[in-house]
Amino acid sequence: MTPRPSFLKIYFHLDVATVLNIINGSIWGVLARKGLTVLTTYSGSYLGGLIWANFTACLVMGFLVHSSRIWRTSLDDKYYSTKAQIPIYAGIATGFCGTCSSFSSVFLEAFNKSANTLPSSSYIYPNSAYGIMECIAVLIAQLGLSCSGFLMGKHLCEALDIFSIPIRLYKFLELGTSILGIVAYIIAIVLIGTEKSWRSWTFAIFFAPWGALLRFYLSKYLNGKFKKFPLGTFTANILGTLLLAVFTLLSRGKSISTSSHPIVTKLIGCHVLAGLDDGFCGALTTVSTFVSELFFLGTLHSYVYGFVSSVLAYVIMILLLGSYNWTIGLMDPVCT
Repeated sequence: MTPRPSFLKIYFHLDVATVLNIINGSIWGVLARKGLTVLTTYSGSYLGGLIWANFTACLVMGFLVHSSRIWRTSLDDKYYSTKAQIPIYAGIATGFCGTCSSFSSVFLEAFNKSANTLPSSSYIYPNSAYGIMECIAVLIAQLGLSCSGFLMGKHLCEALDIFSIPIRLYKFLELGTSILGIVAYIIAIVLIGTEKSWRSWTFAIFFAPWGALLRFYLSKYLNGKFKKFPLGTFTANILGTLLLAVFTLLSRGKSISTSSHPIVTKLIGCHVLAGLDDGFCGALTTVSTFVSELFFLGTLHSYVYGFVSSVLAYVIMILLLGSYNWTIGLMDPVCT
């Protein structure tokens, strides 16, 4: 009989493999979010931008959380007791889905629509109170389609979750995705220094893994504190929203000394802030996990969790960006 590996060996394997897969997933997640946003943002689009990325992430998440057969042989292996411990599962769920979707960006969009401060565009509302309707419209569309995507993923799982990955194939894939994440991250670092025109993308790749890993560990150590309120995800979403508001203020806020320039005037500084916005904050905050938790909490607790998260996130945007906009003003960043 083959002896079971020691606890430390199992923990080391799980932790390193999981971290590397989350890094890999977050890189492809931020690329998917930015790519879908660019692809679907054009003149005349009915629904474009972030909403497509959030829908996609929630669809994949809906499939993952309801899948079972595909992970059966991996769960029979001596390392894993639940599918959440499987590194590839964590890489897709926490890394890809969590980064492809962005909670903080939803509330930045809600603020911009309600305050009529969208970059490079403005609208003439009948009166300023119509901004409230715009904010509600953003939340209905974003959260409604995200929930629909999650349910669609569940239905796809019921139809497609009919086979299991052989353990040898799984271990090959786990090793391959771990190496791919390291290689992709190194390439992004090299491109930051060599391709100036790509920095809005490469800085996002550079910062995304750190946001995803922080969210992973916040959820790992805080979500179990209260059974009916996922404190880890809540903390990640609120912290990311706060940071996004600060970074947006720095890139778009008018300088106090001269109103014709933003606070950050250097192109490289603007690219770093854009990378922190799309990469770190986008990966730290998540709609896919948020929606998944709403479905698995009881009805009352899901409404409390969703309401508190949404109201606090919007209040943060109002207090930071709103107060600055109404006293000094916002403008387009130098790297639009």
